[in-house]
Amino acid sequence: MADFKRYTHVERLDTEECEGLLDNERVYITAKVDGSNGSVWWDADAVRMACASRNFELAEGVDDNAHFRAWCAADGEEQRLLRAFCEAHPTLVVFGEWMGRNRFVGAFKGYDPAAKGRFVIFDVFDRETELYLSDADWRPLLAEAELEPWFVKVLAVLDHPTMDEVLVVARANDFLLEGTGLVGEGVVCKVADWRNRFGRQVYGKLVLDEFKKQRRKSAAEAVGVEQQIIDWYLTDAELDKTVAKVCARCGEDEFDPTSRKMAGMLTSMCWRDLLAECPNFVKRFKTPTVDFARLSGLCTVRVREHAGL
Repeated sequence: MADFKRYTHVERLDTEECEGLLDNERVYITAKVDGSNGSVWWDADAVRMACASRNFELAEGVDDNAHFRAWCAADGEEQRLLRAFCEAHPTLVVFGEWMGRNRFVGAFKGYDPAAKGRFVIFDVFDRETELYLSDADWRPLLAEAELEPWFVKVLAVLDHPTMDEVLVVARANDFLLEGTGLVGEGVVCKVADWRNRFGRQVYGKLVLDEFKKQRRKSAAEAVGVEQQIIDWYLTDAELDKTVAKVCARCGEDEFDPTSRKMAGMLTSMCWRDLLAECPNFVKRFKTPTVDFARLSGLCTVRVREHAGL
């Protein structure tokens, strides 16, 4: 039985992890979709297509990631094609964004209703090489398996783009929003076989709401570094996504601020995500001295205010 593979953390494009990413030829810029991360692969021991959420494999009696496990076991066209592909390529893991069965599971609810019940494919990992395949490799491979209708959209392929050029592409992103006049939450930038200076294969993201907020903030704002970290990383967009994840984990359509379980889960997940950004805020704020007790308290206050707790 193949082990569960967690999807890589997509870094903010303006962080140290992504330094140099845009300074390449053929930078793929794809739509960023707001759903729930999922993956599928072939389980040779059980002779079936296994599936997972972002954090663990989905099995009998385990949280089904907003009905993703039930969807994978069904007999729809995309599921049949995915099962055939996974069986034919047992070393590959297919990653995508699960949009939700009867309702959208992300924070953004304005997508075309036809996207419900859809698994939007955005990446493929090879267990043999322990690398993610480039878009130029995995897209033709899955297209041969007739899975192309479910690919995330490539918005542009640019040589040595600037951040402003990426922003222009992001502002024109209408994937799953065609004809609505709305714009998606952002984009993901990928370069085949590129590794950052730490030797890691990394992708970068630009989220429009966060970008706007960052542009407005004054570098000279006279607040403590802990508050600056909260303002920079716990944006409305990031918090909305975490709220949506809590709802999906709890099997609820809406967040209930009176639920101690949901409130505790939300606070815990936001704190964990903030700590994951620690290497980035160490650089951004010039190796600051951080009072983590104060940071934790400010994180709780920010979460409670945002969620109406």
